[in-house]
Amino acid sequence: MKVRYSHEEGQFPFVLGDYVTIIVRYLYAEDTEEELYYHGTITQIHAEGLHAVLDDDKSKEQYFAFADIEKVIQGHLIPFLGGYTRRQDI
Repeated sequence: MKVRYSHEEGQFPFVLGDYVTIIVRYLYAEDTEEELYYHGTITQIHAEGLHAVLDDDKSKEQYFAFADIEKVIQGHLIPFLGGYTRRQDI
C-alpha cells in the first residue's frame, strides 16, 4: 500500500501482527535529542494511519497518523546515520 508520510510518499508493506519500528522523528531531526521512534506490533491499519501495541506499554494501543511520522520499518531495525542498522537488544 502506498502512503503519504510526513516528508515523502512511500510504501507500507506491513500487515496486522507485524513487529515494526515507527520512526516519528529521526531522518529529518536537526538534533539527536529530537530523535523519536517506537517499537511495536501492528493491531489495525487504516488509509490514514495505524494502531500498534508498543513495547513500552503492552496494555494499550497507540494510533499513529502516516502524515505525522517519517517512516515505518521492520522491527529488528533502528535508524542509524541516515540509514538503518540491526537492533542489538533482540
